[in-house]
Amino acid sequence: MTNGGSDPRTVIDPTTGRPILLAPRRQQRPMHTGPQASASACPFCQGQEAETPPEVDAIRDAGTAADAPGWTARAFPNKYPANRHHEVIAEGRAHREQPCDLTIAELHASLALCRVRIAALEAQPGIACAFLFKNVGALAGASIAHNHSQVLGLPALPPRLQLELQQAAALPRCPWCATLATAEAESRLVHRSARHAVIAPEPPKLPHETWLLPTNCDDDFLTTDLDSLAEALHALFTAVAYGLGRPAFNVWLHRAPGARFHWHFELQPRTGQLAGLELGGDMYINALPAATSAARLRAGLAAARATAR
Repeated sequence: MTNGGSDPRTVIDPTTGRPILLAPRRQQRPMHTGPQASASACPFCQGQEAETPPEVDAIRDAGTAADAPGWTARAFPNKYPANRHHEVIAEGRAHREQPCDLTIAELHASLALCRVRIAALEAQPGIACAFLFKNVGALAGASIAHNHSQVLGLPALPPRLQLELQQAAALPRCPWCATLATAEAESRLVHRSARHAVIAPEPPKLPHETWLLPTNCDDDFLTTDLDSLAEALHALFTAVAYGLGRPAFNVWLHRAPGARFHWHFELQPRTGQLAGLELGGDMYINALPAATSAARLRAGLAAARATAR
């Protein structure tokens, strides 16, 4: 890490009390997505390990060495970090740009490695939450096209998670259990695996907002059934890709370490735009009902499975 003003640091917005991560070095990131994409080799592909910082962990073939080919999922520090604890998990040996193109086995390996890195980061002093997220496509903020996830070690829960915890504590019933309980009857269920479900939430903040959550409220992401989760996550990515035309999207994990909290993934396709009310008032306008979105995603999932047969 360099010294001086280029180091990442966290400051507090005096008007809201919310943290802002200032990371000037991220301006130096090479772009491998979008209209200005570089023609150079993808640094996250197998065989390009020297283009990233040394790996901290990996799911790899027996007998293969660190920072060499042979991995299925590979974790290393972000070369252009947003804070001091910022890691990347490269996913899949082949260069694929949509996570639906990963196999369930590759997603399983990625999820297993993500859990290891989350636990390792949260064991470090001063880290209260390891926040896991994925950006897919230039419109979603991805600079590298190769499938990957990121984990940020944070000193406190992000404000949105704090708000969710407060709201859940004030309600007579877990809000994620409540929306899950009526999802099938309201035609908002997209897919169900053995222990996880993919649903369109009610109400959705933005068009095609989709959640993946365990069917058991007391489930722990760090010990959840990985076979069921990998299947459900693959179904989610496939439904979005085939139902919405392979859009750019963001997906993130909401969990609150040490608190009773119904963890869940939230996925937001970049099929619309944030406008004045969303950006200025932290409020949302959505004209697309949850059931309509879920029907389109179910149709996409069915189409993908029909094509695969």
